[in-house]
Amino acid sequence: MEEYISTFLAGKDLAKNSRLAYFYDLQQFVELCQNQVSKAKLAIYQAAIQDCKPSVQKRKQSAVNQFLFFLYEEGYLDRFYKLKSSQSSKRNHQPLPQKTDDLSLLWQETSYQTGQLIALLIVSLGLIPSEITNLRQEYLNLEFQMMTLVKDQDRRIISLPKEILPYLKEQPAGTYLFDKKGQPYSRQWFFNRLSEFVASIGHSEWTAQYLRDQFILAQLAKGKSPDDLAKQLGLKSRMSLEKYR
Repeated sequence: MEEYISTFLAGKDLAKNSRLAYFYDLQQFVELCQNQVSKAKLAIYQAAIQDCKPSVQKRKQSAVNQFLFFLYEEGYLDRFYKLKSSQSSKRNHQPLPQKTDDLSLLWQETSYQTGQLIALLIVSLGLIPSEITNLRQEYLNLEFQMMTLVKDQDRRIISLPKEILPYLKEQPAGTYLFDKKGQPYSRQWFFNRLSEFVASIGHSEWTAQYLRDQFILAQLAKGKSPDDLAKQLGLKSRMSLEKYR
C-alpha cells in the first residue's frame, strides 16, 4: 500500500507544503494500519489521532479518505473504506461515567487474545499502560494469586482475581509478560493491540482510560475506601479519585 502514495500524490495539484503534509499523513496511516485496510485497522488509526487538534484531525481524515478512494479505484481494495467524522471534541467534553457498564464482552473467546489480556489487566486491576509494558513475569505469582508492581524504588503488591488467572497462564514464557526477545514492546504496540481487540467486539470507543475508569467505579461501588483504592493504584493521594464520587 505504501508504494501507492507517490502515485496518488502525483495526480494531485498541491503546493509543496501541502504535498509534504499529505505525504507524512499517509505514511503515518500506512504504518499504523500495518499496510492493511480493514474496519479494525481504521478504528486503530482513528483512535491514534483522536488527541490531535480538530483541524489536524480533519486534514488527516481528508487525506486518508481521498487515498482510500484512490486505492479502491485502482483495484487495490475490493471496496471503498472511509473514516468516520471525528468525534474527539465531543468525547473530550463528556462527563466521567457515574456507573459501571456491562463489560462481559471483554471476557468472551476471541482471536485477539493479546489485546484481550491488556484490556482485562486494566479493567480487573486498574493498571495503566506503562505498568503493563514493564510487567515482568518474575513479578507474577499465579499460585498465590499475587502481582508485584515495581517503579523506581517503590513496590506494591496487588491480588489477582481468579477470573484473570486462565488468561495469564496462556502467556508464553519470557522476561516480560508481553515479551519481545527479552525486551518490552513499545507503547504504540500496546495501543494497537488493545484497539484491535475492542474494535473486534464493536466497542472501539473503549480506551485504556475508559477501562480504568470502569475499574475505579466498580471498586468504589463495592465499598472500597478512596484511600485504600489510591494505595492500590499507586496514587500519592486520594484527590484524583474525588471526581468519581
